[in-house]
Amino acid sequence: MRVFITGITGPVGSALADYLVPFPDVEVHAFKRWRSDTRPIAHLRGRIILHEGDIEDPYSVMRAVERAAPDRIYHLAAQSYPSESWDAPITTMRTNVEGTINLLEAVRRYAPHARVHIAGTSAEYGWVDPADTPIPETHPTRPLSPYGVSKVAAGLSGLQYAANYGMHVVVTRSFNHVGPHQGDRCAIQTFCRQMALIEYDRQEPVIYVGNLEARRDFTHTRDVARALWLLLDHGAPGEIYNLCSGVATRIGDIVAMVQQHGRVPTEVRVDPARLRPSDEPLLVGDNTKLRQTTGWQPQITVPMIVEELMAYWRERLASGR
Repeated sequence: MRVFITGITGPVGSALADYLVPFPDVEVHAFKRWRSDTRPIAHLRGRIILHEGDIEDPYSVMRAVERAAPDRIYHLAAQSYPSESWDAPITTMRTNVEGTINLLEAVRRYAPHARVHIAGTSAEYGWVDPADTPIPETHPTRPLSPYGVSKVAAGLSGLQYAANYGMHVVVTRSFNHVGPHQGDRCAIQTFCRQMALIEYDRQEPVIYVGNLEARRDFTHTRDVARALWLLLDHGAPGEIYNLCSGVATRIGDIVAMVQQHGRVPTEVRVDPARLRPSDEPLLVGDNTKLRQTTGWQPQITVPMIVEELMAYWRERLASGR
């Protein structure tokens, strides 16, 4: 079986490759931009087949899909930061919407029988009344950021190709996913990195934060990778599945966990630059449909994530990365 992953250097793409490479009957192909940082997949050198291009360039996408001739496709490439989408809304739309259509057109022409996954986001739901949580897939989409709008359009594009061309396309709406190789823009990552910097005496003993009252649904990227594999086995084409833990954790409580794991005392201070123009107070998903379809259950909890990421950032700083 040939698997094709876009966004291979991202946290989910690299986790999915890690999950699939040991399978003896799976050949992993990956699509990456020539300028992408390959350190997250350096350990996979020689074990995956890389195709270079840009998701915004339809010709390079078609060439890669034609050469890979995949049986399964995981479309994870995206401008995936809501905060950045406010500063670059057009780029966000081009990458996430046009990029998805470029891939779908390539699949329609060169791999029409492949099973395709399109990655969406909980940001598509936007502001949700706490009384309406956990959020089911049937909840209206009211995105509050250009990023959320772009992902609604990308997901609907996938469903349109499934309906009109008979392609096997499934869409996920992933809530917050966290794991190594992610950078430090995710809340848990930035808190753990700041604590590690403080421990190495490279930052004053202050953890800078944004909105501490927001509650989010976190899933580890290894759990996400396992869910994605099962979903293309069992998921129905033309369907949307929430990919989430089903548990909401307050951001302030995560900061407290990081402080507990820290080796030095710290102060917490709100940084206005970390506050978004609009921020959903509660995002927690209903994963019943995914669980019933695939038998999947998340295995890695938020305290386990904090412990792992503290070790990850200490190791990175110790090695000078």
